Amino acid sequence: MKKHFFRKCMLLLCPFFGQQLAAQTVTWQPEILKQNQKISFQYQPKGGDLEFSDGPKALAAVYSGSKWNTVPVQLEKKNDVWNGSYQLPENAVLIALKFYQGDDLQNPEALDNQNGKGYYHQVVDAKGKIVSGSYLVEASFKAGATGDWTMNSFVSPSKAQKMIDSLLQKEEKLSKRIPRTLLFNYLDLKQLTMPASEFSAMADNLLKSELKNGNLNEQFLAQAQRYYEKLKNKSGSATVESIIFKDYPKSSTARFLAFRKYTEGKYGKDFETGAEEFIKAFPYLEWKKSSNNQAFVYYTIYRNLATQYFEDGQNEKFLGLFKDIDFKTANEIYRWNITRNQMAGKSDRKLLYKDSQIIIPYLLERQKDKSYLADFDNDAEKAQQNADNQTDDRLFTHISLANSEGDYAGANQYFKYLSKKGAFGNADLNEMHVNVLEKLNDTKAIKPLLESSVAANAVTPVMFTKLKELYKSEHGGKEEGYEQYLAGLTPSDKKNEMRTHVMANMVNYPLTPFSLENADGKMVNSKDWADQIVVIDFWATWCRPCIEAFPGMQLLVDQYAKDPKVAVYMIGTMQFGDYKTKSVKYVLDNHYRFNLLHDAVGPKGEQDQVFRSLTPLFKSSAIPRKIIIKNGVVRYSSEGYSGSPSQLRDELSMAIEILRAEK
Repeated sequence: MKKHFFRKCMLLLCPFFGQQLAAQTVTWQPEILKQNQKISFQYQPKGGDLEFSDGPKALAAVYSGSKWNTVPVQLEKKNDVWNGSYQLPENAVLIALKFYQGDDLQNPEALDNQNGKGYYHQVVDAKGKIVSGSYLVEASFKAGATGDWTMNSFVSPSKAQKMIDSLLQKEEKLSKRIPRTLLFNYLDLKQLTMPASEFSAMADNLLKSELKNGNLNEQFLAQAQRYYEKLKNKSGSATVESIIFKDYPKSSTARFLAFRKYTEGKYGKDFETGAEEFIKAFPYLEWKKSSNNQAFVYYTIYRNLATQYFEDGQNEKFLGLFKDIDFKTANEIYRWNITRNQMAGKSDRKLLYKDSQIIIPYLLERQKDKSYLADFDNDAEKAQQNADNQTDDRLFTHISLANSEGDYAGANQYFKYLSKKGAFGNADLNEMHVNVLEKLNDTKAIKPLLESSVAANAVTPVMFTKLKELYKSEHGGKEEGYEQYLAGLTPSDKKNEMRTHVMANMVNYPLTPFSLENADGKMVNSKDWADQIVVIDFWATWCRPCIEAFPGMQLLVDQYAKDPKVAVYMIGTMQFGDYKTKSVKYVLDNHYRFNLLHDAVGPKGEQDQVFRSLTPLFKSSAIPRKIIIKNGVVRYSSEGYSGSPSQLRDELSMAIEILRAEK
């Protein structure tokens, strides 16, 4: 009896709780929505996440004119109900609403789309008749097949075959012929309800029928061609391609198809021939007059064609490509062919410099052509900043070539084109600048350059030596006061930035004790470092940034050479072959005064045992990696190299002094 009473109580309570959990509603006015009509709606959020929101927002999505458009709708509260209104477009067939809280539309603080069911309503024409395509649009909306992923927040997508099939049957009954603008939506949905073999045949027949009807615009043909490719129907795809090339020979679709036809899967001379034929058929300047989103086509064509010309020694053709192209493409061609070969030392430097003298003026002329805009989501400031950085890098290559070829006047004329950031920000370039000024006997300009380089914290050991010489020559050969003078050149904000960076890299990670062989074949044990602060640089002979950081590490070694409480060790790791001989030889040949250690070899022959023991701390296997150890604990860890020897020295010395000052 009690059990029976309990069941009755629950049945009475269930409707109440059900209403509380799903009480959110949208009421439309009028009940039948018509095109080109001003409508209103009332939103009741009770029982949902927005019930207690003091300012929910609404977004309307309307299918009109063969596409979805989203529009924010203002809400006004009356008697605990939120009211909104909207003017339906002339060709609307469906409207959907979602309600949310927060400023980020894609990641709102709270969202109400009726628990994924969606708030949506069909729109009829002025005579109250259902518009052709209505059920198809609804099916696409509910299945998440709109082609716009943001629409999936209005309703939880469902691929339920029964639902889709039901709506498609209604559409087929309503429309004797599926609207061309919705044909591919129809096919996508139909594919979810049919066996693959049956669908392919049905799709082919439907597309053939539509092609026979004529009046084919470029957009439809492009979609048809892509759909045939999706079906892996080569015959159908070829048929549509022939129509495109015949009826729209200069269209963007024809251009893209020609791009693939002439270059896809082709290499060497075959690519060269195809690329030249493409450029002849679709000239770059012709596209430029009414450019669209196909810049990547020309970027790909010119970049690869330039490499082919360069590697084949067709220098005249190579240089001829720069006449018309934009900054982005020209910059990449220069980087890949001039900079890369200059750094690798594989090509004739005289030829590289000769080519660079011709190309650099093109780059400077087009530096502000906004060709990087699309890469930065149309953020003009970021795009230009990137172009400026790229120009600085290309100028570095050009000046390096001029300097190595002894054309000091040629090198000197290009320093003025560096950006504000790049003017003194590269230590190697600053050292080159000093050398150029010395060769040109422009001695008055050397000291200001050195001081500006110190202020930018981009100084090499050679530059420090030169600055000290100049200081001594002005102070009777004495060094007294030099360190104070040097310290005064660095702005306080730079020092603060460095301290912030150093503090961000402080860690506290126990070191597994180890014993490693040094350059003399003797064993060095980490347990012997109990009274020292020890800096370790993990490096390898194959790691270019590691080698580039050596001058900075030498500055650090020299700074603490007479301090028994600080030690610096260079641990070669992840190397191959006779790594011990290679490591020692490289250091000796380049006159570095380092304490070398060789990382231990594991059971599988990998030379990385100490480095590997620290990867849980690093969360990376990248080098160069600097760590500082105190009392058997890793207290500092940083990855990479900024490019400035002085900056690296200052970073590590600041970390050392912070750790030394600890009680």
